[in-house]
Amino acid sequence: MTGHESVPISTAPEPMPWWWPVARLVLCLGVFALCGLFILPVLLGRPLYKVQGGQITVRGVQAQTIIPAGTPVTQDQIEIRRKVIGSAMVGYTVGQFDLARHGLANLYTDGSDHALVFRTTPRVTVLTPADPEGLLQAWRKNQTGIFRPARPASFSSAVWLSLLLLPLLVFFVRRPQLNYRWVDGALVVNAALSSRRFPVESTRAELTCERLGSRLFGTATPGYYTGTFAMKSAGGGRVQAYATLARPNAALLLKTEGKTYYLTPEDPQAVLDRFRTT
Repeated sequence: MTGHESVPISTAPEPMPWWWPVARLVLCLGVFALCGLFILPVLLGRPLYKVQGGQITVRGVQAQTIIPAGTPVTQDQIEIRRKVIGSAMVGYTVGQFDLARHGLANLYTDGSDHALVFRTTPRVTVLTPADPEGLLQAWRKNQTGIFRPARPASFSSAVWLSLLLLPLLVFFVRRPQLNYRWVDGALVVNAALSSRRFPVESTRAELTCERLGSRLFGTATPGYYTGTFAMKSAGGGRVQAYATLARPNAALLLKTEGKTYYLTPEDPQAVLDRFRTT
C-alpha cells in the first residue's frame, strides 16, 4: 500500500451540552481580557504619577494608590522575589510583589531596580519615575506635574505577548479538526496539537461498542476528543483518544507500543479490515 488516501471520520450529529456556548464565551472573554492587559498600558500611558495638591496619585490600568504629603521616602535598589498579583511586563510592572528587603509592596514601576520607596501603609509603594528628583521636588513644593517611568511599556512587546494568546483564542472560536489518512502503509492521525502514525504491520486493531469515559487529561469538546480518557474495559481502564464522538455506535481500538488508542472513523469496519488484510 503506497500513496496517500483520506479516511472519512464520523460526523454524526452530537448533542451540544447547554454549558458549552457559555463556557466558550467566558474563555474567549478571558483571552480578550488578557490581551487588553498587555495593550492598555501602552494606550493609556500607564503607570502614571500625577503630583497635585501635595499628594501623588499613582495609576495603573486597574489599580490606583494615593501617596499623602509628608510620607517618608527613600531611593533604594529593589529586588523582586516573586509576583503575588499583577503584571511583570517590561515597562509595566504593576501589582503586589514580594521584595527582598521591603516585604509585600505595591509596585507601579517599569521593572527597573532603582526606585523611590514610599513608606505607605499597610504596604510600601514603589515608583520608578524617569525624573525622581523632579517628582520629589514638585511633591514637596506643592506643585503640579505629570511624571512617567523611564522605560514606558512598548507597543511592540504588547503585540508580541498578545499574539502568543492568539492560538488559544482560535482554538475556542474555531472547532479544532481531526483527520485520518493512509500514508505509505500506515494510518496517520492528525489532531490540532499532535499526530500519531500506526503502521499496519505492528498495530493490532479491533472494534468496540464501549463509549469514552471521563476525561483524565486532554480536550473534550463537542466533536473533538483528544487525550487520555477512562474506559471500563478497553486499554486496561484508559485509552488515548483521537475521536469526534464520545458515544459512537462503534469505534476502532488500535493497540501499539503498550497503549490503546480510540478512533471514530465513519466506517470502522472498513479500517479494521484494512489492518487485518494488509
